[in-house]
Amino acid sequence: MNLMALSQSVLGMGIPVLCYHQVRPESGMTPEKFGRQMDLLSKLGLETISLARLHRIILGQDQPTGPSVVVTFDDCTLDNWVYAVPELLRRGMRGVFFAITDFLVPGQARPRADQGWHPAGMPPLGDIMRRAIRGHCEGFMNHGEVRALVRETGMEVYAHSAAHQACFINSDHAGFLCEGKHWSHEALCGPDSPPDTPVHPVGSSYAHDGFGLDWNGQPLTLRTRAERLAFCLEDFTSSRTRLENILEQPCPFLCLPWGEYDDVTLEAARAAGYQAVLNLAGGYVGKGTDPMRIGRLAVKDRKTLAWLAVKAGLLSIRPLAPLVRGTRAGGRA
Repeated sequence: MNLMALSQSVLGMGIPVLCYHQVRPESGMTPEKFGRQMDLLSKLGLETISLARLHRIILGQDQPTGPSVVVTFDDCTLDNWVYAVPELLRRGMRGVFFAITDFLVPGQARPRADQGWHPAGMPPLGDIMRRAIRGHCEGFMNHGEVRALVRETGMEVYAHSAAHQACFINSDHAGFLCEGKHWSHEALCGPDSPPDTPVHPVGSSYAHDGFGLDWNGQPLTLRTRAERLAFCLEDFTSSRTRLENILEQPCPFLCLPWGEYDDVTLEAARAAGYQAVLNLAGGYVGKGTDPMRIGRLAVKDRKTLAWLAVKAGLLSIRPLAPLVRGTRAGGRA
């Protein structure tokens, strides 16, 4: 019995749920750095388990066989397929990928780095999102790649909303459009807006009474509870249905954009047929956790191995896990 297992046997078990985004060369999370972080999890004695199994553990329908961790990835950007998946496969580890389904387009699976492909200039997420909003989705995985993740590598793919729609969350001044502070500003203001158009703080349209334009250029009407509920329900249902059609299997789990939520968000998720919802609140995850409020910890590019060791260790011990607070505890829940 290793130190982690011994500590859990005395104090109780928690299961860290980690959130990654891009893994790409010439970034703060290179494939090599990501690989070292996965090696660290193994050295800590943590086994990667599926989200489906975590859900059963939460409900008391399954028991962990030892210290466990769930490794998740938001957005299903192409770099995850090219660089992150080979690092996981090399170590016999599992990953859970959350897809923005409006940006999943038909196509054959492209090669991965372990298959000899090293594409030049893998762009950052902001650039990928700006292009996808305009209809150019090559920076995301395609149908062939998400199918291969599930059918050939044993990974999991679930929903991350249909549109990943942002909104302005209040009227505070946050600069001007020409400053390009956030990838959503141009779309929220409209592509023909002058450079001196004021912009405002941005957040999730699924968690706020927001305003601006949607990705189709139509005004967001999210002022009342009924409007927000209808908006969330349509998006969440579309995401689940589309992913089920692509993968030909159920999609019972939803990961919330930006990790933000409130009671309207969760009501819509239940109505859309989801059995569990993930956010970015951190804290204890294990038996007895509310499956509609599964907290994850965002592993940002600048985070060190020492930081990850401390956080993963705390999250693995039930009474210590609440000490780890996520980047967002929710919208206005």
